[in-house]
Amino acid sequence: MRKESIVLMIKRILLPLLLVIEGSVFAYVYLHGNNGVYALQRLCNENRGIEQKIDQLSHQVAQLEHEITEWETNDFYKEKVAREQLQMSRKDDEIYYIVCQCYCQ
Repeated sequence: MRKESIVLMIKRILLPLLLVIEGSVFAYVYLHGNNGVYALQRLCNENRGIEQKIDQLSHQVAQLEHEITEWETNDFYKEKVAREQLQMSRKDDEIYYIVCQCYCQ
């Protein structure tokens, strides 16, 4: 009877202790593991950032496509780009240079 009481006492102490250890390990892996909650949250945030970048690039592509369409169809736009961005002029244009003088002490 004494041997059985020792085994029973060990079961009463050891089983709850093992259950607590198992629960702790499960909670740690569930939260901090490679596929845990924190990893999932990090991936969701990364996904949101990539979606925002895709939206920005889609908007930029749309603007560039609009510029291409304007370039192909609108002669006034071609002349505007040539004058403003490429510093070009026509043969009969009079060109004026504005010189700013700074008086520094």
